[in-house]
Amino acid sequence: MSASATVPLITNHLLQLLSDNHRHILLQYCDVVQLEFADILCEPNQRYRYLYFPLSGFISLVTKLAGHKPLEMGLIGNEGMLGVTLALGMATAPMQAVVQGKGTAWRIDLVNLQQFLLICPQLQHVLQQYLFVQLAQLSQSAACAHFHELSPRLARWLLMSHDRAHSSQFYLTHQFLADMLGVRRSGITVAAGIMQQQQFISYSRGMISILNRDALKQLACECYQAGLDDYRSVLGEPQFSVAEQLIRQGCVQGTP
Repeated sequence: MSASATVPLITNHLLQLLSDNHRHILLQYCDVVQLEFADILCEPNQRYRYLYFPLSGFISLVTKLAGHKPLEMGLIGNEGMLGVTLALGMATAPMQAVVQGKGTAWRIDLVNLQQFLLICPQLQHVLQQYLFVQLAQLSQSAACAHFHELSPRLARWLLMSHDRAHSSQFYLTHQFLADMLGVRRSGITVAAGIMQQQQFISYSRGMISILNRDALKQLACECYQAGLDDYRSVLGEPQFSVAEQLIRQGCVQGTP
């Protein structure tokens, strides 16, 4: 990861909920950093060094059990932040965080954010709201992994990634997809192959292109919409769903 002085064009929704004055003060303590695919940002039960407000990049929250594949429990894009448990005074990470989509984020060190929370009750309240949403989404993901078939889960996961990528193309290998969904690589190969044959997606050398978002939404389990509804009911319309907004406005077709 490298820091940059460039002011990003894409915003973080949680920071946009702050007053202009508080946001301006907070960002003076932040750096814009590049997030590279597969970077590990924190490990479970270890103290955070930095907290991240993603912009164009996005991060997976992953849990691991001995003798089993890792399983993705949550996904953080520019609708959220990594390290939200700090709102409860907890400075240790509950799960591993790994960059799933390369891009940028605002980064702030732990001490500075702890101090800022003491003088900004508004940020404390926003983070507590987001933590509530994240807990709801974590429980939804656990139920989804247990009860739903691979193809609807994969469709949901691709939609969530598409929302946060700010692009219809993003890089993901079959092995990484398998790890995130806690399944064998062969299962991902079959499910993604069927989606490609149906022209829902195209896939070449790890680069996935979303061709038919509407079809993916029809295939996805109800957990995708439930996650959006949970967020909207507490924090309002998330700013990550650029593709969805363009489709609604008629600027981009939902079919190829």
